[in-house]
Amino acid sequence: MSRIRPLRAALAAFGIVAVLLFMGAAPASAGHGDLSGLYGGALRVAVQGPISLNPFTATDANSWQAIPLVYDSLARIDPASLVPTPWAAASWTVDGPYLNVTLRSDLRFHDGTTLTAADIVYSYNEYKSRGMAPADLTVSGSGTSVSFRTVSGGGLLFGHGTTLPIVKSGTASSPVGSGPFSPPASVSMPLTLTANGAHFRPPYLETVTFKQYADLASASADLLNTTDRKVDFIGWALGVDDPGAIVNVGGVNKTLLADANVVNNPGLTQFVVGFNMRSGRATTTDALRLALAKTLNPILATQIHPNVIPSRGPIIEEDRPWYNTNLPLYQVQIIAFPRSTALLTESLQILDSAGYIDRDGDGIREKPDGTALSLTAVGIPVGESARIFTIQEASVDVFTRLGLSVTLVSEPGATILNRLAAGDYDIFFASLPSALDPAFLKDYFGTGGARNYFGVSDSGLDAYLNGANAALDMATRQSNVLSAQSWIMGEAFYLPLLHFNAIEATVRGEFDGWVNMPGGVNNFWTYMNLHAATLGSLSASLTIVPNTMRSGEEATAIARVVDQDGLAVAGVDVSLWLDGTQIASGTTDAAGTRSFSVTGPAVEGPTDFEITAQASALGYAGSTASASVTVHPALKALSVAVTASKVTAASGEDVTITATVTAGGTAQAGVTVSFEVIGIGGSVTTASGTTNAAGQATTTFSADVGPRSQFQIVATATAAGFMDGVGRTTVVVEQRVGEIAARDIPGLDMIGIIAAIVAIAVIAALAVWWGRRK
Repeated sequence: MSRIRPLRAALAAFGIVAVLLFMGAAPASAGHGDLSGLYGGALRVAVQGPISLNPFTATDANSWQAIPLVYDSLARIDPASLVPTPWAAASWTVDGPYLNVTLRSDLRFHDGTTLTAADIVYSYNEYKSRGMAPADLTVSGSGTSVSFRTVSGGGLLFGHGTTLPIVKSGTASSPVGSGPFSPPASVSMPLTLTANGAHFRPPYLETVTFKQYADLASASADLLNTTDRKVDFIGWALGVDDPGAIVNVGGVNKTLLADANVVNNPGLTQFVVGFNMRSGRATTTDALRLALAKTLNPILATQIHPNVIPSRGPIIEEDRPWYNTNLPLYQVQIIAFPRSTALLTESLQILDSAGYIDRDGDGIREKPDGTALSLTAVGIPVGESARIFTIQEASVDVFTRLGLSVTLVSEPGATILNRLAAGDYDIFFASLPSALDPAFLKDYFGTGGARNYFGVSDSGLDAYLNGANAALDMATRQSNVLSAQSWIMGEAFYLPLLHFNAIEATVRGEFDGWVNMPGGVNNFWTYMNLHAATLGSLSASLTIVPNTMRSGEEATAIARVVDQDGLAVAGVDVSLWLDGTQIASGTTDAAGTRSFSVTGPAVEGPTDFEITAQASALGYAGSTASASVTVHPALKALSVAVTASKVTAASGEDVTITATVTAGGTAQAGVTVSFEVIGIGGSVTTASGTTNAAGQATTTFSADVGPRSQFQIVATATAAGFMDGVGRTTVVVEQRVGEIAARDIPGLDMIGIIAAIVAIAVIAALAVWWGRRK
C-alpha cells in the first residue's frame, strides 16, 4: 500500500466525511462569514419619525428608507447607469406595449415559501387598486414568467413601476417580503432589520437599526459620543449650516464637520424661479419672461449659498441618462473689469422691442397696451433661510433695475406650494424636488399635473411627456424626455438656478462601502455594500502535535492568529476544513490561539491528511494555514485461548497444553507463544513456540507433587503489528493412587521379618482353635 494516499480516495474508501473528530467545537453556521472580513457588523441609523413596513400604505420618507431593504423588486436603480437594472427579474424583453419578465429561480420569502409570478400579479393589482400603478395595467403570468401591459404610460419600466416592492400573495394587511433584510415579528421603534443570509445577494451588514430622534441636535450628540455612541448615520439630509453647529457632548463642544464624516453628493432638490402661465397673467408674455430670465445670475447664487451646484434644466446635470446638454442658458452677462458688473443690455432691448416702455417718466415700464404693470414675486421669509432670501432679494432687485415694478412677498415654506398651486403669484422662488427618473416631469409640466404650479398646458408638451412615460425602450424614452426639456426651457417659465447638495453625516472611520450617487448615500446600495472598515490582515498558522499517530489516538491541533504587525488577535473565528468540508470552529483566546483535540480515524495503512485552518474576523482580511498529520492503522489485539488435555493429572503425568491465537476472530499463524507455569514443581517441555496455520502452538506440562496441587499455565502471544495477547488454563495434579512407601526398621533383616510373620500366623491359628473348644 502506498505510504501517502490521495485524500479523496481515502474518504471514499472509509466512507467518512470528516476523518478527524474534534471535541468541544461545533461547526459554525453557514451563510454569513468568509475570509473577506466584510460580513457582520451593525449599523444604527437616526430617522425623524416612526417606520411602517407596509408598502401599500406607507407614504413617508422614513418608511421608504427601510421598505426597499425588506422587499425585493423586479429592478433596482443602478447607482452607476442610473437606470433600472434587473434584481428579482432575471431578464426582461419588450414586445410592443408588453413588458415580459422572467423571474429568478432562487427567490424565497422570509417565511421560506417560493416567490412566483402569482405574487407579482397580486402585488401589482394591489398597487393598481391604490393608484400606485397605471389604471389600465394588466399583469398575468405563472411560474417564473410575468407579462405586463399598459398603453397609457405611467413609467412602467423606467419610472418606479419595476422598483415597486413585491409582497407575498394574500398578505396586504401584514405584508411578507423576500428582501435582503428580514424584519422582526413586530414592527416598532427602534426597528432592527437582520441580514437575510439565504438571500441571493445577502448584505454585508448583520443588522440595521433605525432609531427615532426628535431633532438633529440629539441625533448628532449620539453620533459624536465616542465613549457611548448610539448612532452611526443620520438618515436625513442636513441643512448647509448644520455640519458646523456646535453640539455639547459630555461637556466637550463638537461639530459634525470636525468630528464626524460629512458627505456631499449632488442633490435632487432644485431652487427654481418660476413664472405663472395661467391665462390673464402678465407673465404669459414670452418677451417679459425672456427678459427676466436673462438677468438671472446662478454664479452669484452659488456664492451666496454654499454646497450648491448651478442648474441648467428640469433634470440635474448629474442625472446623465436623461439630462439634455443642449438647453438654452439663461444667465446674465458679467464683465469683470474694471469691476464685476452685470450687463442688462439684452434684457432692456427685449423689453423695449416688445413695447414695455416707461411712458410717463416715473421710471416704471408699462405693458405694451399702456396699462400699469405690477408683478408679485413670492419667496420664503428671511427667517427660514437668510441665504435663500438674499438670492430672492438680489434677483428682484435686478428685475427692478430693468424698470419693472416687482414686489417680493414672503410666504412660509410650509404653505408656499399651496399658494403656487392656487396661482396667486406672478413670479416665484421655491425649492422643488426632482427625481432620478424623469417621470416626475409630467407632474410638474403635464396638463393637470399634481404639481403643475406654473399652470402650463400644451398639447405638444403633453405628447412628449406621455410618450416618455409610455415608452418601454430606452431610445424612445430618451428622445421624448430630451424634447420635453427643450420645450420647457425654450418657453422660459421654469428657470432652475441651482440644486442643493445632499449633505449627510456618518460616523468617521467605522464603515466603508458608502455608495455615492445623486441624491446622497442614503440609498439601497449603501445598505447592501456597507461593511466594517478594514483594520488590517490576519496571518494564521496551524500545528498538529504530534503529527504522527495511530487510529484512535489523540493529538492537538493548535491554530495561532496574528495581525499584519505580528501581534496576537483575540476573538478571531477559526474554522478547520477537510476537503472542502468544515469540521470544527472556535475563537482565539487572548494569546491568539485556539486548540482542538484530534482523534485519528481508522485507516488501512499509513495515510497523510491535510487540515486547513481559516481565520476570519470583522474588518480583517482573512488567512488560511494548513498542516499534515499522518495516521497509522491501530495495533490489533491478539486473543489467546489455552486448553489442557487433562484438567486433573497424576503427579508426573504428561498433559498437552494447546494455545490458540486469533485476531478479530481469524487464526494467526507465525505468532510467537511463550509458556509459563505458575506453581512449585510444575514445568513445560517447550517454553516457547510458533503457531501453525491453525494459529496453534503446543507444549507438554507435568508436575511432581506430594500433596494435591493446582497449577496455572500462562501463554503469551507476541507478533509485530499486534498488541500482545495472554491466555491461561489450570491443571490440578494429584498424588499417585495405591502406592505405600516402605519403611526402613533398624535391626531387622529379611529372615527376621519372615519369622515374625510366621509367628503372627501361628498365634492367630491358636486363637481360633481355642475359641472353638469353648
